[in-house]
Amino acid sequence: MAFVAVEGIDGSGKSTVIGLLAEMLPRVYVTREPSGGPIGRLIREWALRGGSVDPHVDALLFAADRIEHYRREIEPKLRENFLVITERYIESSIAYQGAAGVPIDFILYINSLVPKPDLTVILDVDPQIAVERIARRGGVEKFEHATFLRRVREIYLRRAEEEGYPVVDASRPPDVVARDVIDIIRTRLGYGKSKR
Repeated sequence: MAFVAVEGIDGSGKSTVIGLLAEMLPRVYVTREPSGGPIGRLIREWALRGGSVDPHVDALLFAADRIEHYRREIEPKLRENFLVITERYIESSIAYQGAAGVPIDFILYINSLVPKPDLTVILDVDPQIAVERIARRGGVEKFEHATFLRRVREIYLRRAEEEGYPVVDASRPPDVVARDVIDIIRTRLGYGKSKR
């Protein structure tokens, strides 16, 4: 079917928007990174809580999780003819580990065993708005600070310009953002009509 990655800084509303996409589009399978597999659990329980001190280690862990995630979960669902939507994929590593100082060429190399999505959409929001959203939900992780998120956002926007990724203003209400993303999916991939 088709493989879509929804990207953006922490607090940009990815989870909420993807949940709405799953309600509005037919035959959608939703997944996320870090995955629910063993490497993904290690990342959530250790690396994101400050366990890793070298961003190269983070990049390698995310790449390992991504390979396992793609083979175990994404590829089989694509074969079953689902529209697979993942919250985060390769561009997250480029933006986050890139902002932490890891060379982008290195990140691209260690992620070269997984295919690019058919479509990558960037949800863009001002980092200050994002940090306020994060504070409301509680439990700040190591990447969720405005200064760092500004660097991450700059990389996302530069990559969007270089790669031709659509950028959606995610400061608006989630249902408005979701409808914009659906329009992009339909235009770029020719996929599905709304269930409503």
